[in-house]
Amino acid sequence: MTARLGRLAGALLAAAAASLLVALLATVLVGVAARAFAHPLAWSEEAAQHLLVWTGFVGLVIAARHRSHIRIEAVLGLLAGRARVAAEIGLHGLTALFALLLLREGPALVARNWDVEWVSLPLPSALLYIPVPLAAAALVAVSLAEIAALLRRERVP
Repeated sequence: MTARLGRLAGALLAAAAASLLVALLATVLVGVAARAFAHPLAWSEEAAQHLLVWTGFVGLVIAARHRSHIRIEAVLGLLAGRARVAAEIGLHGLTALFALLLLREGPALVARNWDVEWVSLPLPSALLYIPVPLAAAALVAVSLAEIAALLRRERVP
């Protein structure tokens, strides 16, 4: 059941990432084409910035799931056995703690910006901050799953 849920989450994340990238590309292309014809669109740059933020947060979760974030393992490389596992667990714990802080503050950030509009469109600025608590919740789940796998010795660092 857990593996099936993980595959479903991975598929949803991949679909979200692809959709956001296509929307970002289309928004930028529309903006460039409009400028080329001397009819610039006020909203295209701002919309592209918001889409880039969303894409970054989805990418954060995908990278965390695949353990593909940039890591400097100079110190971890010196550790072996239980010391390395303990260090990995500590790092995932710190990641989960940071994500919990984002999860705690994220909804308030969204709420504070709900009545602030974009500069170019009558949309709430909160749309920019909605991915913060969503990505934070996913990052907590990924970090806890990594810790559980390390404790069960399913994941050898």
